[in-house]
Formats: sequence, structure tokens, C-alpha cells
Amino acid sequence: MKKAIGSLLVILGFAFNFVQAQAPAGYEKGSIVHANNSKEDGFVKEALGSKGNISFVSASGSKKTYTVADLNGFSFKSDIYIAYSNDFYKTIAIGSKASLYQKQSNNSGKLLYNGTESYTASTTEGAIGDYYVQLNNSDDLVLVNAKNFETATSKLFANCSIVLSDIKSKQLDFSQLSKAIEKYNNCK
Repeated sequence: MKKAIGSLLVILGFAFNFVQAQAPAGYEKGSIVHANNSKEDGFVKEALGSKGNISFVSASGSKKTYTVADLNGFSFKSDIYIAYSNDFYKTIAIGSKASLYQKQSNNSGKLLYNGTESYTASTTEGAIGDYYVQLNNSDDLVLVNAKNFETATSKLFANCSIVLSDIKSKQLDFSQLSKAIEKYNNCK
């Protein structure tokens, strides 16, 4: 978890310090955080849904394609993405107790390379577009969808009676997952 938050902070820190060069066609200003946590600014073109990877053009003009095995995360179009369990997740909300992510790639069963080593990827359950909650005291992402909303959030937010009450009384439902995260992060 600390690694993910550290990576996000590094990405945020450099997301606003871009090279003033012209973006190549189809690319947007962005940055990447390599697996060793080094950061690099340049231009990003994502193909997360179709290929599960991104193309990156560095400030020097060199172009390279990166998979989830190569990166801890990246940012572009003012969005931040993390790499977790062989997939990329878009950051929806970050808080002091919990964060919310949305799955953007599905590399399950694909052959991925970590350097010269190849492996068949296994990923989290769920599909592209699904939402995941991560408690800051855990490294796990928990799938939360319309079917399991009440069960999953009751377990995740068990130490906050205000949020639990709102969930049980249907004042908070799956369509208000971001609001539930916000309330949980403000729970004392």
C-alpha cells in the first residue's frame, strides 16, 4: 500500500512539471513511474482496454511500449493510474482511510514479460470498468459492484457506524460509492 501511495505522490508531483514540447499525434502530456519508482515525463498514449499497455514518448523523443510489469503507474489527461496485480487501475478517490479505483485493463491469461521472463498473467476478479476499494491498512483491492455493494462495504467500513447506517438504510447505494468512500475517510 505504501508503495502505491508513494508512486501516486511521485506521479502527482511530476504531473504538473511537463516538458513544453509539442505532443506527437495521438499522445497527451503525461508521466510514468517505472518499477524502480523512478519517474519520467513525456507523452502517453494508452491502449489499456484493447492491449493492456501504454506507449510513451520521452522528452528526448524515444518511443517505448510499457506493460503493467514495467511500471508502478502513470498519469495523463489529469488522471492517475496505478499498476496492481497485472492490470492498470484509474484512481477515482484517494483518502486517509480508503481509496477507490476503477479497472482499466484486463490482462488475465495474457502472456506478459518482465524483462526477458514471460509469465501468464492472473489478475483480480472483475472486468474493465469495475470498481475496487483499497483500505490504507491493506494491500488488497476489493471488488465492489452493484450485486455485492452492501456485503462488501459492510465489511470494508465495519469500523464506521455512520457509513454502515447509511448503507443499511439505503441512503448510500452502489451509485454513490465515491460518496461512501468520502464519508468513510471523514469518519472518526
